[in-house]
Amino acid sequence: MSVQKSVHRPSHIEWSYWERELGWDQTLTSYLAYKPLEKNYDFVVVGAGFTGLSAAYHLAKIHPTAKIALIDRHLPPLGASTRNAGFACIGTIGEFIADSQLERPEHVWDRMHERWLGLSLLRSILGDVAIGYEPLGGHELFTDEAEFERVLTHLAHCNTALKKRTGLDNWYKPTTINDYSAIFMPREGQLQPAKAWSGFAQLCEQMGISLAWGQSLVDVSKKANGVCLTVEDPSQHNRQIHSSSVILATNAFSTSLDRDISVSPGRGLVLLTKVLDSQPWQGTFHTHQGYIYFRNVGAHRLLLGGARHVDVSGENTTQFGINKDIKSFLFGYMNEVLGIDPHGVEYEWSGIMGFTPEKNPIIKAEPSQNMVWAVGLSGMGVALSTGLGKQAAELVS
Repeated sequence: MSVQKSVHRPSHIEWSYWERELGWDQTLTSYLAYKPLEKNYDFVVVGAGFTGLSAAYHLAKIHPTAKIALIDRHLPPLGASTRNAGFACIGTIGEFIADSQLERPEHVWDRMHERWLGLSLLRSILGDVAIGYEPLGGHELFTDEAEFERVLTHLAHCNTALKKRTGLDNWYKPTTINDYSAIFMPREGQLQPAKAWSGFAQLCEQMGISLAWGQSLVDVSKKANGVCLTVEDPSQHNRQIHSSSVILATNAFSTSLDRDISVSPGRGLVLLTKVLDSQPWQGTFHTHQGYIYFRNVGAHRLLLGGARHVDVSGENTTQFGINKDIKSFLFGYMNEVLGIDPHGVEYEWSGIMGFTPEKNPIIKAEPSQNMVWAVGLSGMGVALSTGLGKQAAELVS
C-alpha cells in the first residue's frame, strides 16, 4: 500500500523539488510504509537522515543477526537530507581560509579529507546511478579580482595538503568561466538528494532494519539492562521501547534532547528556476566563502541557495520558512551576477542544518548511558554523513 503524504508530514512545509521529482508530494511508495514498533531491540537509531541511515546500515553489516530499528518523526525526515542543494563537494580554498581562523589549518584539511572519504563511501554503497551522481566538477567563483588573487596565493599549499591525505594531484585549478575568474575543482559533482536518500532507505529495509515513521522521541534514559526510549506516535500516544544501545543522529534538532550538545540550527533557502531557454552555468558553484551556491539542474534549470550571512541570527531557527531579506538578496544575485531573470523562479523551499562552533561534527560515545551522538554536520551533511554514521556504528560496537 501507499502512505499518504499527510500522515507524517506537517502540511505547511513546502516540498523540495527533489521530493516532488520523485512524486512524494502525491504519495510515498510502499517501501516507506509505517512499521509498528516492537518492545525490544538490540539497537535503535533516532533520526533517519543520511547519518541515521548510514548508522543503521553499518550496524546491520557489523551485526547481521541484530534487531535494529530506525525511527523518525516525519516521512520523509525533515531537516536537510532531502532538502539540500544536491552538492557532492569537498570545500573551496576560500572556505579553507575562513575556517583556518577558527582552528588549526591541519584540522580544516582533515575535515575536507573526511568529506572526500564520506562521498566515496556513499557512492560505493549505493552506486552513482542510484544517487543521480554527475561528475561535472565544482567551481569557486569570484566577482572581485583582488579577492581572486588573494585566494590564489593559497592554491599550491591547498593542493599539497590534499595530495598528502589522498595521494591525488590537482584538486584546485585556476580558470575563467562566463567572464569571471574561478578556481575549478575537477573531483566535485552533484547528485539528487531525495533519490540518494530513497535508495539508502530501501537498502536498509532490505537488510531487515525496521523503519518506523511518525515516532517522536520524548525521553531516553539509562536502565540496568540498556536504554529505555519513550516515543509518541501520530495519535499522540506514548509507548516505551527498550534497546541495548542508542545512536542519536538528530543533527539540528539535538538540543531538544540535550541542551549541552553544541549544535545550532541554520536554516537554508533554496530557489529553483523553471526550464529556461538559456542557462549558461553547468556544474556546481560556490562563492563568498561558500555562503552562496548554485548549480544546474538538468541542462536548462538553475538552482541558487544560501546567503545565510545576510541574516545569520534570523536563520538560527528550526522553523521552516522563507526569509524575505535573503530571498531578495538571492534574486539580486541571480539577476546581476548570473544574468538570469529571477521572475523565472518556480520552486522555493528551506532546509534545516546543524552547525558546531568550529564546524567539526560531534561523534561522541557515552558508555555510561549506552548512547552515541553523531550530529553537527555544519552544512556538509551529504559529504560527511555516511562516514559519520559508520563511525557511530563502530563506537556502539
